[in-house]
Amino acid sequence: MAHRSGVTGLVSLAVIVTLAVSGGGCSRTATPEERTPLSPTVAPSPTALPTATPEEPTALPPTHTATATVVPSATLEEPTPLPPTVTATATMVPSATPEPTPPPPTETLLPTATVVVEPTSSASSGQVAVRPKGSPLTYEPEFAGVSPASAPPSYDGSINPLTGLPVSDPGTVLRRALLVRFGNDRAARPHSGISQAEVVFEEIMDAWWITRLTGVYLQAEPDKVGPIRSARPFLLELLPAFDGVLVYSGASIGVSELLAQGNYNLIDETRDGDIFFRGTDRPSPHNLYTSVPAARQRVQDRGWEHASAIRGWTFSAEAPAGADATRVDIPYPPTSVVRWTWDAGAGVYRRWVQGAAYTDLSTGQQVGCENVVVLYAKHWESDIVEDSRGATAIGIALRGGERAQIIRDGRVIEGYWWRSESTMLFQFIDANGNHIPLKPGHTWVEVVPSSYRLDIR
Repeated sequence: MAHRSGVTGLVSLAVIVTLAVSGGGCSRTATPEERTPLSPTVAPSPTALPTATPEEPTALPPTHTATATVVPSATLEEPTPLPPTVTATATMVPSATPEPTPPPPTETLLPTATVVVEPTSSASSGQVAVRPKGSPLTYEPEFAGVSPASAPPSYDGSINPLTGLPVSDPGTVLRRALLVRFGNDRAARPHSGISQAEVVFEEIMDAWWITRLTGVYLQAEPDKVGPIRSARPFLLELLPAFDGVLVYSGASIGVSELLAQGNYNLIDETRDGDIFFRGTDRPSPHNLYTSVPAARQRVQDRGWEHASAIRGWTFSAEAPAGADATRVDIPYPPTSVVRWTWDAGAGVYRRWVQGAAYTDLSTGQQVGCENVVVLYAKHWESDIVEDSRGATAIGIALRGGERAQIIRDGRVIEGYWWRSESTMLFQFIDANGNHIPLKPGHTWVEVVPSSYRLDIR
């Protein structure tokens, strides 16, 4: 559980768990929605004011009941990012706080929402920040005491390198990946098109109060994805690893400068507004969408497309030996606390957020994936200011090597992630340096601070 401290007079609030829908699979059925095209605008210079809309933390969602015994009292206050004069150290020891009895589903949830009876979780966040607030984003990579025993496999176009599944058209996988930035505020859920992303990354945001998602689309082309939100420094690690094109809506001055310096190919709503549109089912800024086919056409029009061979992951239908893992609790902030449960019948893990089934708006079904990878890494509050309150972006050390847990087929395999260069994907290896195979299918990568202790049972 991420922490925010240093504030005088912290008040603990009881929070109400919102219920949601259980469902199945990751298939997509498009949901029509009124689309109001946005007019293209001039791209901001790297020093322009941030176009991203600050988070709207006025509505604190209920916490996941699985974290009832580990929720720090300091994090149950209204999740407004700290003002410039406050220093969040995130070093508090969590104290137990009883959860209230969940109310019936509200009208914002689908009518088929089901109650989840959840036992107490032992997950905890510990001291998440490893460097003083205001530290630069630069860091020296640190490696675990093991390295890969062999090079990662290469793929010839007959296999999707992100799913390990066969494809009929090599052109759909020997091309550049699109990295789409999703907001994860309660008002932004459920997301559209998230279940079709071959890979999804989740990381903690400014002031330790919420997470944000990045969907990676290589072969899949959903017509509607979003809500789209702003970029963060985390993407500076992912873009070169996937040789990807970023689809997003603005960034702070500091992040915009870093993206410009990296010479990345960017599809930004402030420049490419004609392929973005606003929905009518929720308020701004949680209603901005685009389509993957439109984004791909923009890549073609700009001359950015080229053959791209992604390497790094191995796949096998046979699972390595491991401990039982039919339920996984991740102590993200109360606004984003996550649980995964093993659905043996479907062969996937089902995602829950704040105690409610996490669904894809396009299908109405609960999101599931074949692999959940927990990637432990050092986190700190950087010197990149993200809003007028002084909240700074989170730095994450994603080159080097550290602990990783590969969760598949109802079991967890302990190992390490290893990445020596920015242009390579994370490799997952065991204590002998052998590659740990993923199950063919979709993968969610949960990036967590090194101090996190998950409850896996």
